Amino acid sequence: MSDGIPFAGEPEDSHEAIMRATFRALREYGYAGLSIQRIADEADLSKSTFYHHFDGKEDLLLSFQEFILAEFNRIFQLESTGDPEQDLKTFISLILDDFPDCVETPEKNAVLGSYVEMRAQAVQNPDFREKFTETDKLFAQQFAQIIEDGIEQGEFADVDPEKVSQFMIMVLDGVILQNATRNDDPVSTVRGTIDAYIEDTLLLDS
Repeated sequence: MSDGIPFAGEPEDSHEAIMRATFRALREYGYAGLSIQRIADEADLSKSTFYHHFDGKEDLLLSFQEFILAEFNRIFQLESTGDPEQDLKTFISLILDDFPDCVETPEKNAVLGSYVEMRAQAVQNPDFREKFTETDKLFAQQFAQIIEDGIEQGEFADVDPEKVSQFMIMVLDGVILQNATRNDDPVSTVRGTIDAYIEDTLLLDS
């Protein structure tokens, strides 16, 4: 994993190579500076290969978001233990760019910064808005499932999983925005508050 990105092994095909190159180019140039040529250069592929897979920049970035979500789920499945409390904390850690030893950690805020730049496009672009709406729903469903598992196993209090998951998504989105756009590190402080919420509100033995 010489790329310094949270992906395992070598890319399986040109599509995955383009996805990884998009991550690197977005991290280096930002959304405004992102171009097909720069992505092609990063992937060491021709522009014709790029257009074989995608219609243009917007089509690529929508696919890129799906790719990142799949990578997130892959890493979470690797780290999942079946213990609801630990799985909930792992899920939160991954959202907050805190990668485990199973992946090579990129520089601070590399993933979160790219996410915020991508999400900003949803303000004006209905396709991006639809994609992020879909992504948020998927994250909320995963949160809710972990909480439901904890309730069934007798570890979590009998809360409303959907309401708690929506609350957590909103909190984490705020943390991501703050952390990606500030010079200091608000995550460390807020993370302690999130852990306290889990212990005081969700865990039965608390």
